[in-house]
Amino acid sequence: MMNLGVQGASPWLLIEASREGVLRFATAMPSARPRIADLYEINVEGVPTFTDTLQQYQREKGLHLRGMQCAMAIAGAASGETISLVRSRWTISRAGLAAYFGTEPVILNDVAARAWAARSGTGIIEPLRGAGMPTFDKPGRYGMIMVEEGVGAAIMDIARDGSVSVLETEAGHMDFSPANDREERLAKAARGTYAVASWEMLLMLDRLDPVWTTACPEMLDTERPRMLANMLGRFAVNLMHSFGAWQGMLITGSRAARMLQADSRTHFGAAFSTRRNFGRLVVGSAAWRVDQHEAVLTGAAERLAQSMDRRLNAAA
Repeated sequence: MMNLGVQGASPWLLIEASREGVLRFATAMPSARPRIADLYEINVEGVPTFTDTLQQYQREKGLHLRGMQCAMAIAGAASGETISLVRSRWTISRAGLAAYFGTEPVILNDVAARAWAARSGTGIIEPLRGAGMPTFDKPGRYGMIMVEEGVGAAIMDIARDGSVSVLETEAGHMDFSPANDREERLAKAARGTYAVASWEMLLMLDRLDPVWTTACPEMLDTERPRMLANMLGRFAVNLMHSFGAWQGMLITGSRAARMLQADSRTHFGAAFSTRRNFGRLVVGSAAWRVDQHEAVLTGAAERLAQSMDRRLNAAA
């Protein structure tokens, strides 16, 4: 792992572009286990371009961004040369950012950033199913689900040498499969004019959304979060199987927290332990709720640290 002296070194710049209407900045000193500092938010409503926001940040903070190593976390797929930022009208290019900073940027998905942050030790991890805590120093595979401004998922692979790889996915856009009549009615109402209902459409429903009254008028308000918690449990199990995440699933995000608080024992736990619904492989699986402070920015710093380590090793 890299051994960087921080004295006289330029800080890394971290950017979160996963929230609508706001761009969040932070810095981190070069380190194998970086810690973020100096958080700063800019309201981007009405700002013409992403570059305009960078220039505004540079002026207001009195920083020179040229030459800084930059890691940026976005909502959506972080692949390709040109990337459209979800929840904004902006499009960015890797070449454009490299020209602006003078260094190659690291761009990653916001759920992948949360997965990187899960091993940083800055979050609170609460067991939901199974005993013990996740161990990121032993080989294996974990899955992570985020339910917040959207639904996303990522895969965490820990190799035998202790190195970590995070694979981005778009699992929230997979088709939702109803398990009963209520869910079938709810999915039909939620999808509207779309051909199918996705897991994201269902898991992002607010408790007071009028879709509930349309689809399931007989349901009490208090039943709705429990139904969502049960669906979240099934989604987690489905991803565990498809990802091969036999070490367990990490659940994060403010909406997920509300679902699990509504019924963290019976419904979510049942989804992870019912043989009839999910087969023998589910028995003995584990799940944790992860409450992460500044998770996206922390994860961006962790990912940049890994990237810098690989560059140093390649140059050695």
